[in-house]
Amino acid sequence: MPLSFIKNRTYFSLIFLAFLTLDILVKTTQDIYIYRFFSKIFLSVLLIIYYLFNQKEVSIIKKIIMVSALMFFLLGDVFFILNKIETCFILGILSFAIGKLLYTFRFSNQEDFKLTQLVPILVFCVLVMLSILYFISDNLNDYFFISLAYIFVDMLFIIFTFLRKYSVNKKSFYLVFTGAILSLFSDNIVALSSFYSNNIPYEGIGVMLFYGVSQLLIVLGVVREKNFKCDEILVT
Repeated sequence: MPLSFIKNRTYFSLIFLAFLTLDILVKTTQDIYIYRFFSKIFLSVLLIIYYLFNQKEVSIIKKIIMVSALMFFLLGDVFFILNKIETCFILGILSFAIGKLLYTFRFSNQEDFKLTQLVPILVFCVLVMLSILYFISDNLNDYFFISLAYIFVDMLFIIFTFLRKYSVNKKSFYLVFTGAILSLFSDNIVALSSFYSNNIPYEGIGVMLFYGVSQLLIVLGVVREKNFKCDEILVT
């Protein structure tokens, strides 16, 4: 794989989106669905390679956490391809939850913030959580607690990506935060189609489109991250 392709953000994004389109086509075509083991997993591998070639992490711990998160999403992708098997569906949820927790740890920082700064995002998270539970709670049955735990992790993930606003550059913040919101859309479509109605229009396309683009934006945002404190230290 040419180094120029990996190092160029625009080329990489276009090629990633091309393979994402291919994966969506494979997903929505029953006769070739088996090839998702290649098309979907390849997307995760691309993101890991791009991150490793372009990351400028000051902390080796953050690098390990980020790679581990991407690996758990890759593992979750494999389990979700086999989602008709109940155990695989549960393992997929757990893998994604761990991936998002690792993202949350990666985005956490020691910066002080005012509680009032959290009010808008807290209101948004609570409204989304209550809305999705309203539709799916009656059909969760044995999945109630694992679904509740996943929703909680999702909310933590959104909150911590929002808190980056006060410690990183704008480009990195908006890329990662937009990715987090798109990821939430993808999760909500999955929840509705699994526990409310399996007749959601374009559900298969929507889930993968939001998920794939969200992962791309998060990785691009992390690679472009500049910490304010680090910049200040370099200046002085």
